[in-house]
Amino acid sequence: MTILFLIIYNIAIGVGILLLVPLLLVLRPKHLIHVQERMGVLPCIKGCVWVHAASVGEVKASVPLLKVIVSSGRNALLTTMTPAGRQYASTLNMKGVSVSYAPADSIVFTLYAMHRVRPSVLIILETEIWPDLIVSASLSKTDIVSINARLSEKAFRGYLYMRPVMSYLLKRFKMLCVQTQEDADRFVRLGAQKKDIHITGNIKYAADNTSTTPIAKEIQGLFKGRPVIIAGSTHAGEEQIVINCFLSLKGHVKAPLLILAPRHINRLGEVEDMLDCTGLNFIQRSMITSATSPDNYEVIILDTVGELADIYSIGDAIFIGGSMVPVGGHNLIEAVLHKKPVIYGRYTDSIKESVSILNGNGGIMVNNEEELCGAIDDLVEHPDKAERLGEKAFATIAQKVGTLNNVTDILRKAGVL
Repeated sequence: MTILFLIIYNIAIGVGILLLVPLLLVLRPKHLIHVQERMGVLPCIKGCVWVHAASVGEVKASVPLLKVIVSSGRNALLTTMTPAGRQYASTLNMKGVSVSYAPADSIVFTLYAMHRVRPSVLIILETEIWPDLIVSASLSKTDIVSINARLSEKAFRGYLYMRPVMSYLLKRFKMLCVQTQEDADRFVRLGAQKKDIHITGNIKYAADNTSTTPIAKEIQGLFKGRPVIIAGSTHAGEEQIVINCFLSLKGHVKAPLLILAPRHINRLGEVEDMLDCTGLNFIQRSMITSATSPDNYEVIILDTVGELADIYSIGDAIFIGGSMVPVGGHNLIEAVLHKKPVIYGRYTDSIKESVSILNGNGGIMVNNEEELCGAIDDLVEHPDKAERLGEKAFATIAQKVGTLNNVTDILRKAGVL
């Protein structure tokens, strides 16, 4: 069944590429920049540590690990799947770290990439299970490790339909460093071997976002003295709720500022249309300069990549999206590292570990628009309370910062690093 699946999968991928390329040329040409990397033409860094991180969030989570790798005298190759991820990765400018797209998951491209790079180990962040990349690494005798691995209930149920294939792929991994016991149990049920699984927690706790960057300081200085509400990584259905709360807040709080950061930048037009309907004056973050008149604007739309985690540092009330609609939630830790309390909805399947430790400890779960508006009002109207909750949240997650050390210790003992 597995061989048949891989044959059908590669035929489908090949057909998909042939159909997709002309569409991308017309609709999204930026996705074809560095197209040679998608075809497996990766930097030749023989014996390096290949770290694969899907997009911006995973790239950020990989930074502490990359620092450990290069400090040990090793070279690293950091690959991503999305344009936003590659763009952010290229701004890291870390000595000893090369950046590239991962090859498209076609056996021809992935085998060629492995031939060029010949890494000593392939480290995959979270749950990027690309069949041909895993098969190619295995055929090349490259150790495969997954760190920060997680598996939501929804993803698990989907993978169950192809359990024999998943079992084959998971057995190619030398080890799986998973976030929780729940994740471990799900991987075992899909066919991973218990002896290869280590419960290490979430390495995102090891991220360093504790200072206010020039980007954040610029906005803070320009809009000085105004309470700042931030809605980060929002999805369709959430922006309107946040806007409604902001309009309500305007009724009794002087000159609040809303920073709205849609998860997907291609939805900017949709968000702008919503704001147009409300009469709120807005500006895109990329259009802000030192000459911008702050009194003219009530909303900033974050249309840039990689800045949200830094901008959380200036928020008075912060809502993390993907949680008021059934998406599963997004990274809470980026805000908490700035000693900020965080508000989130009840759809948190993807961030269960963070929610479990933050609920009642600076994390505020809301069930509907009314509760979200109330939570925002409370934090804005009571800054002392917000500060106490932020300190409590930070102290709670500070106990988890040893996660990266746990992971690297396990990798070293296994001879991977």
